[in-house]
Amino acid sequence: MGVPDAGSLTCRLREALSPLAEGADPKETLDKAFEIISDATGCESVGIRWRAGEDYPYLVTRGFGRDFAVREGPLCDRDSAGMILRHPDGTAQLACMCGAIIRGRTDPSRPFFTERGSFWTNGTTDLLTESPPGDAIGIRTRNYCNEVGYESVALIPLRADGEILGLLQLNSRTPGRFTRERIEEYERVADVIAEAVAKQGAPPRES
Repeated sequence: MGVPDAGSLTCRLREALSPLAEGADPKETLDKAFEIISDATGCESVGIRWRAGEDYPYLVTRGFGRDFAVREGPLCDRDSAGMILRHPDGTAQLACMCGAIIRGRTDPSRPFFTERGSFWTNGTTDLLTESPPGDAIGIRTRNYCNEVGYESVALIPLRADGEILGLLQLNSRTPGRFTRERIEEYERVADVIAEAVAKQGAPPRES
């Protein structure tokens, strides 16, 4: 399947998300947007994380399944007593690569990061074997995406007014879904999503 050009895809998403400003059902609206994204990217699993207090659980998902969303949803690291672990500046420690993207802890000199702070890979198995990205930036990764068979993974920050409020996650069990040019397109798509959700206010999360 050919991938639409960035202008076409962003225009389709703006149109799909426009009902949010008119009070449309948020989940139904985002589901329609996810269908467009999934078809365009070839990724069967798509999710949005969005800030809720100190954590960034999934706001809505498509294709991941409930078990994945429940297990991977919380990002805050906690101690044995269930207390949130914190950095010296008092901010909550966020786990895995999702947490690194949200905190802006990326290194664009590495091939799996972009200048805008996204992470992407076309083969999680090879990447974890040859050059674990967590080691490169000093974080602990859960590697659950790889464990359940996802090979192509992209994590793209959602920014509004210059602040990272969440991320767009694109997962596929098929290797080779991405190119750097396509990731740059999806970064522009992420801007459209962030703008729409931030203006509407975060809708109720999946139950």
